[in-house]
Amino acid sequence: MKLLILLLLLQNCYVFTPRENRPIMKNYFPALEDEINFGRLAHPKFQYTISSCVQPENCAHNLFDSNPHTEWVSSKELTDEWIIIDFGSKRLMNKLELEISANSSPVPEVGVQVLYRGEWKTIWKFTNPTGKQTYFFGNIDASTLKIYFTKLRPVAYSIADLKILLNESILTGISTRLTNYIFPISRGLLPEDDYSLPGAPRKYRNGIHKGLDISYRLNSKGTKELLTKSTPILAIQDGVVVRADWDYKPMTLEEYTEITTYNQSNPVTYVHRDFGGRQVWVDHGQGVMSAYNHLSSIETGIEVGKKVKKGEKIGTVGNSGLKAEATGTNEQIHLHLEIWIDGEFLGNDLSPIQTRKLLQLFFSG
Repeated sequence: MKLLILLLLLQNCYVFTPRENRPIMKNYFPALEDEINFGRLAHPKFQYTISSCVQPENCAHNLFDSNPHTEWVSSKELTDEWIIIDFGSKRLMNKLELEISANSSPVPEVGVQVLYRGEWKTIWKFTNPTGKQTYFFGNIDASTLKIYFTKLRPVAYSIADLKILLNESILTGISTRLTNYIFPISRGLLPEDDYSLPGAPRKYRNGIHKGLDISYRLNSKGTKELLTKSTPILAIQDGVVVRADWDYKPMTLEEYTEITTYNQSNPVTYVHRDFGGRQVWVDHGQGVMSAYNHLSSIETGIEVGKKVKKGEKIGTVGNSGLKAEATGTNEQIHLHLEIWIDGEFLGNDLSPIQTRKLLQLFFSG
């Protein structure tokens, strides 16, 4: 039965990994070609095309997530492998950072080609690359590059990371600070509806949703189930607690109605009592912070100044701050997770599909 459930999920392009705390989500990156466009979080945007891919979860998007634990795995066909990166307009560049996975067959040669008058011209090549290395291929300006991997026999290559750089500036992919986080709910499901994503409008309170609403997980039988007030919430990365609402007091229905009514026609300039309910905030450094809302409880010892480890329990899911709490019901139970980067919430300037792509790379730990 478990095997049947797994096969059905794989048919729907769900990503399963050995780590319990990666979200169970669809792969939002098409197999052979796509675009990376994460607004201010990954400059500049670019398109890519690859020669082959045998599994949706191990395709080229893994090259750009700065995470050595995710890989692009090629086919075993006796044909050279390659990836084309197209910026759409001129860029200055001079370095290739490449990491060959320990799982890869040996790569005899890797090279860089430019598209010159309709033909690919090799400007640099290196033999027997291993591990993670940075190669200087000269100061050039180009809009399109082709990185090729020579094959002498029918084997599969596994490439963990690939970056084009101008000195120390990354031109492809995202910063290391935006990857390798775990999902806050074990075996949690990333929501498929746009309404639950950050950036979605909230007309009932004249605002914008700034977090990710997580309501479901898969249980040990592989069945989708709602979260409950006993579902643990885990820290998505190492960090320091900067807020823990031990003095939280629920709103009455009258208070909730009054605040909702006011917010529908007035700007919210300061939050005194709001719909976030009982909260814990964790500062992960490098400009990244996570905020966990609607908690039913906070774990003992979680207080301001405490250092938490990735995967450490910080509380349990709930519906605090919501109408259901004010009326005393168990409806609306979910985790509202906000991810703040350089003072702005993740997803603010992204379309829903680009938000999902970035979240797939973000929660790859």
